[in-house]
Parts: sequence; structure tokens; C-alpha cells
Amino acid sequence: MRSQPTIGQAMSPRELYLDHAATTPLDPAVADCMSRVQAEVFANPSSPHAAGRRARRIVDEAREQILADLGCPTARLIFTSGATEANHLATLGLAHAGDPLRLAVSLRDHESLRLAAAASGDTTTLATLPLLPSGRLDQQAVAAWLEQAYGDAAPARLLATTLVCGQTGSVEDLPGLVRLLAAAAADCLLHTDATQAVGRLPVNFYDLGVTSLCFAPHKFGGPRGVGCLVLRPGVNISPLLHGAQQFQQRGGTEPVALLAGCQLACAIAIRRQQAEAARLEGLRQRFERRLVPIAQRAGIEPRIIAADSQRSPHISTVALPGIDRQAFVMAADLEGLAIATGTACASGSSEPAPALAAMGLAAPVIESAVRFSFGRLTTTADIDEAIARIDRILQRRRPLV
Repeated sequence: MRSQPTIGQAMSPRELYLDHAATTPLDPAVADCMSRVQAEVFANPSSPHAAGRRARRIVDEAREQILADLGCPTARLIFTSGATEANHLATLGLAHAGDPLRLAVSLRDHESLRLAAAASGDTTTLATLPLLPSGRLDQQAVAAWLEQAYGDAAPARLLATTLVCGQTGSVEDLPGLVRLLAAAAADCLLHTDATQAVGRLPVNFYDLGVTSLCFAPHKFGGPRGVGCLVLRPGVNISPLLHGAQQFQQRGGTEPVALLAGCQLACAIAIRRQQAEAARLEGLRQRFERRLVPIAQRAGIEPRIIAADSQRSPHISTVALPGIDRQAFVMAADLEGLAIATGTACASGSSEPAPALAAMGLAAPVIESAVRFSFGRLTTTADIDEAIARIDRILQRRRPLV
């Protein structure tokens, strides 16, 4: 029987990881923090004794500091197992909290948000809103949905959307949506999945004007297995996991070390956000600028998806018409280059990223789109080496058609 996991097949020095939108390596400072807390503060934070009170202080301080870093010290923060659970808790929690609900999502949203919406129950009317070619929500369609929704007897409405699309990197026009919803009616709720945004864009919960917001720290150097759902004061949700913990809105013993790691990763990411965004923007521009000519030399006219839109600096989705995206990703893997065809949670599917079809892109573009995403450890040398490897792949393009 093996006593230790086999790690000999893990990433070798020659491999380049350009899939940071899927997950990121754990920041060493975060790992150290979690190891220390796990060893020294192991008690159940609900226990009344001194050891339990020490654990409770870490949980409370983590919650308070994350809310302060997000500019919303008076909001409510519920810790979850990840952004998937947070999206479900926000969507289903609001859907089951009282009155019948009219709910709208779109194909730019992560699968977890769309599946939560689909599971919201018989009392919910679900609409899937169209996208513009930019990858953003069509606000005229949102206005039409609001007009339809407010013309019937259902008093509760929820628009659920994504701040940064993990498929394209496009940034949603949240200020425009907030104005649109406010003009329609004051009681329309707005949930945003900010999983790809925290640490890459400035994220201030109250400035965004949303009802709820979720994210997961493993997208910016934090641990997997923990997520955050922030709720505006006064907003109540129905729990999915019943228990006395976390305001009776999410039962289960809080994982103290994970929460400490989450808090530190948030603090580091938010403190570094402006400088890191500028650095990543430079890397993305360098990558795209160098990719275009090598693709053209191979007889391919590449297309940068959402190139004319505001994009997060860490994602570059590129179509290489004439190339099969899955064959390209496999060829890249053989070259030691880790990339993706879409969001990691849907990576087992052979279907293309749904947002691309919703943007009205042509089939050859949709069928050949691959995603490159950059992170804290990505360097200029990595970009140049990645381009060299892609060049080799494209020069052997015949087997990829």
C-alpha cells in the first residue's frame, strides 16, 4: 500500500502553465500561514473553551478583513466550499427565500451559475439573455426582460451575471446594468460571479452596486476548497446546508486554516492588484502581438476573441480557423504547454465554449478557439517560449485540421 501520493508525474521544469484562469499555484506565504494555523489552532471554532475561542477569533478576523478589503465592512460574508457552492447558495437561496422569482442568466456565465439557475424550482421563471458581439449582455434584451417581468404578478426578480467571463475575458458593464435595474424597479436583485475578477480588476462591493457577489481564492494564489459569498445588508437567503454556523445560512464546521489562507490570499491579491494587472496586460499584449504573425505564416488568420471589448488582463482567447481546438490543446500538451478550450469545470465536454456561440461568431471561429491565461508566476520569457512552441505546433498543422 502506498503511504504517499505519487507526484513524480507532476509538472516538470520544461512545462509552461498558461491556464491560470482554471486555477493558480498556492502562494508560499499562504501555504505557510495555513500550515501554522492548522498545527496551532486546530480546535472547532464553535467550541466554548479557550482553544475553540482562539479558532473563532481567526474565523471572525478573516471575515472582517476580507469584507474590509472589498470595501464593504457592514456586509455579510458566508464562507462556502468554493465559487460553485456560492453561486448555488446565492441563486437557490434567493429563489427559495420567499416569493416566486423571475431569474435571468446568460451563456457568458460559469456553468455552476447556469446550473443553479436551472435547478431553482417550479416557482422560478428562467430566462437566458442574449449577448452582444463584445461578449457583454445585450442591455436592450435586459430592459425587455425587466419590462416583461414587471408586467406580471411575480414581485421578485434576480439578474445573475458574471463580472469577468472565464471563456473570453470580457468585462461586463455592471454600472450600466445597475442603472438599468434601478430605473426599472428598486427591488430587482443583482448577483455577480466575480471569480475571475478579484485580484485582476478593482473590486469594491458597494461601488459595484450588486446584491451579492462570489469568488474563490484558488484563482489568485489561495487554497482550493473555500469560497466566499458576500451579501448586502438586509438580504436574506434560504440555506442549502442547514446548521447553526454562519448566521444559520450555511451549516458545517468552519475550516479554520482554509479561511485564514483565503483571507491572506485576498489581502495579497488586492494589495498587488493594480501593479499585477498592468504587468499581466503587458504580457497579454506581447503574447497576442507575437502570436498573430506566426499564425499567419502558417496560413491561418487568427482572431482574438472580444478584442474590441474591455477584457481582464489575464485571459486571451484566440481562434485559429482551420485548426481543431481539441487537437491543438493535445498538441500543446505534448509540447509541455498547459492551455484550455474553455472553463476547467467544463473541460470534460467536447462542446465549444457556449459564450462564443452566443456572441454570434462563425462556426470556424468557435470550433478553433483556445484559451491562454496568465498569472503571478508567468514571465516574459514564458511568453516568448510559449510562442516558440506554438510556432512549432502550427508548422505541423496538417494533423490538427
